[in-house]
Order: sequence, then structure tokens, then C-alpha cells
Amino acid sequence: MNYYFNFTLYNSNLIYLSMKKILLLLIVILFNSCFGGEKTDEELLAIDKEILAESMESDKVLSYKFAKIIIRASVAEDSISPEFTEFKSDLTKIFNTISEHNVEGSEGLSVLDYISIYRDYNKMKDFIKEADEDDFPTLLEVFIAADATSSGHKINVPKGIAKDYLQNIEHSVLSAIVVLSRDIGKDVSLYECFKTKPELLPDSEIKTLLQYFRGFVFFEKKLHYLSEDEISRNIDWLNANEGIDLPLTRLMFQWGNLSNEETYTGLHSLNYLFRGCNRLMMERDIDEERALEDFEVFLEDSKKIGLDNEVIWSVESYLYLKKEKNDKAIAALKKLKTSDLLSSDEKERIDESIEYVKNRESGKVLNGFYDKYFLGKITTKYMLSLLAEIDWQKIMEEQNVPYTKEMFATVDNFKSFIENYNKYTSSENLEKAGDELMKQGEGLWDKTKGLLD
Repeated sequence: MNYYFNFTLYNSNLIYLSMKKILLLLIVILFNSCFGGEKTDEELLAIDKEILAESMESDKVLSYKFAKIIIRASVAEDSISPEFTEFKSDLTKIFNTISEHNVEGSEGLSVLDYISIYRDYNKMKDFIKEADEDDFPTLLEVFIAADATSSGHKINVPKGIAKDYLQNIEHSVLSAIVVLSRDIGKDVSLYECFKTKPELLPDSEIKTLLQYFRGFVFFEKKLHYLSEDEISRNIDWLNANEGIDLPLTRLMFQWGNLSNEETYTGLHSLNYLFRGCNRLMMERDIDEERALEDFEVFLEDSKKIGLDNEVIWSVESYLYLKKEKNDKAIAALKKLKTSDLLSSDEKERIDESIEYVKNRESGKVLNGFYDKYFLGKITTKYMLSLLAEIDWQKIMEEQNVPYTKEMFATVDNFKSFIENYNKYTSSENLEKAGDELMKQGEGLWDKTKGLLD
């Protein structure tokens, strides 16, 4: 490539032509930005989809995907792909290493084991990046295979459409279970949402709850057009199915005291709330207009079922401030200040907001603190507090979901494995581990050197 740097006349011309193309490209970009008009909903949604796909290659996500493929590949046939055939023995070795140390988790693995797994991972990293875990058997199939081995009976496993349905449910359940986890958390929840394909599920209460949850995860990750798309489809379905029975919704949100009609209204209101919050975070004027319309529906629904909480006070504050109804805005802000969801700093700033509203001149802009980001923050805290109360294992067991205990044991194993794997295989800790192993004996150190090559 050295000829690019030889200052011959020929190469100077090449550089000149390249710079000319770059200049023309910049002019086109500038022209489009100035005169091309606003992007459409479809274009903005496509940008969010690209951002989501690019975020799926973080180290945390790849570690989690690696752990899942280890498990799902344990009962897979060689014929999935030539790449899988190449690495199948390595994956089987890792699966056996983890399984034989501790049936309840991977705490029994040594530092040397983790370094060995790390070496194997580096060897197959490109394969893990490119592989689709859904090409492998589902987690249920792994549990069924273990059952068949212990019982001696062959059990039929789902195929085709049944497999698509099952692994979509698995992805969505895992995204819900891990979203509040300190160990693997929101990046992994986003990955599971990315892998869920609601369009393959029949229209039902389960599907609408899955889409609502996906919408919430996308909202948290500031993928507002993706979130709006999920929630809008939910709203369309709910509007077309008014009065539908929603037993899982009552169970999940602990709305046992609500009638079915009230449960429908509650779920309807939450969808309008989150769509409004998404639209408020967008840049176009039309989005804010749509957001205010959504908030009006949310408040109307909430009043029907007698809800009175921090989210309602937040939305009321925002709407009253926009409409310059200062007295009502102050009353709502004072209620909001009593919320346990707010920190002491946030409460102090609400006091500042109240003083601002008292002295605000007509037509002045909203105060800097009580803005759309604060409203989004309150809504997120409220939703997370609801999710924290959900006992997913109990709900699944009450719904007679097979292998629920095994699913939750697998999640615990994921957490333990990934936490230790990331701890022992960071560049800093690899060096420390090498020093520690060298102190323990030359034999261990020699093994480690070979693994780190």
C-alpha cells in the first residue's frame, strides 16, 4: 500500500479526485440536511433497527450468547452448519466441563477452567458472532433430552412452527427475567428482545404483553421509534379487541382487585402512556403533538379506574404546564413530591419548579428541570417498580409451563457463569491470574501460558 504515499504526479491526481468525491458527497449531505425535509416514520424506524443490530456485538452480549449456544448446542445434530461441525467438539467439551463441576451452577470452575474456556471462545469468536442461536434446539429440547436420558424414554420435541413459537416465548421470558438483574441486566434483556419475533405469534394476550414489554426495553435504550412501533401495534390490537379477557395481565400486574373491563382499561392506559413518552423524546413537532394526545387518553383511562399515582401526577404536571394552567400544575407537582420513587435531590428540584411556575410569565418556556426527560425518568422508575414485584417463576408454575424450575436454574447458571467468566478473563485479571498461578507452582503456570497463547 506504500504507493498511496508516494508523491508522484499520478498519485497526486488520485488524491485530488478522491478529495473531489468527498467534497461532492459532503455537499450532497449538507443539501439534504438543509432542504431534504424531515425523515418519515418509516425512515426513523429503519435507523433504530440498524442501531439495535449494531449493539448486539458488545462483549457482554457475546458472552451471554456464547453461554446460550453452549447449552443449546449440547443436543444439536452436526448438520446445522459446517462451522458448527468444526467447533462442536469444543462446545461439547465446555458444556461437559461446566456440567460436571456443579449441577447448580458454575461456581465450582477453577480459574484455569475459565482461562481454558476463554481460549476456546477466542478460537470460535467469529463463529459465535455470526451464528444464530435459533438454528440450535430450544432450551426446552435440552431439558427434554436430559429427561429422556434419565428416564430412558424418548420424548418428541417441537419442530417447525411449534419450535418458532416456543423459542419466541423463551426469548421473551428470558428478557423479562434478566432485565432487573445486576449481573447480566439490560444489554442481555435487549438481546433477548432482539431475538423475539412477535409477528410469528398468534394475536393473543400473551403476544400483547410481550410486545408491551419489548416496547419498554426499547424505550429504556432510547430506541424510541422501535418502541413506538411495538406499542402502536399493541394499541391497534387492544382497540380492535375491547372487552377481551386478560387473566395474565391481572396476574402479572397484581390487579386482582380489578374487573376484566378495568384490567383492559389499565393495560390500554399503560400503552398510551409509553407511546406518549416515546413520542415526547422525538425531535419533530408532530411527535410532540401526538404525545400530548396520547397523554390525554392515558389520563382519561386512569381516571376511569380510579388510579392516582406518581405517573399520573407527572403527566398532569406536564400537560398543565403546556396549557399554562399554573395552579393545577403546582397541585400536581406537590403530589409528585410525596413519591417514594424520587430521590431527595429530585424533590428539592421539584420545589424549585414550583417556585418557577408561581413566578412564570405567560408564554415563557417550560422550566429546565421539569421537562420531557424527567417525565420519562418517572415513568421508567414506575414501570421498573411494577416489574420488580412480578414473581415470574410463580406465574409460570401457576400456568403449568413445563420445566419452569429448570428454566430458572439455567438463568441462575447464566448469571454465575457470565459474572465469573467476565471477571477472570478481563485483560487485567488474566494478568493477575497468571501471577497467582505462577506462585502456586510452575506446572500450573506452564498450563496457563499455553492457554493464553
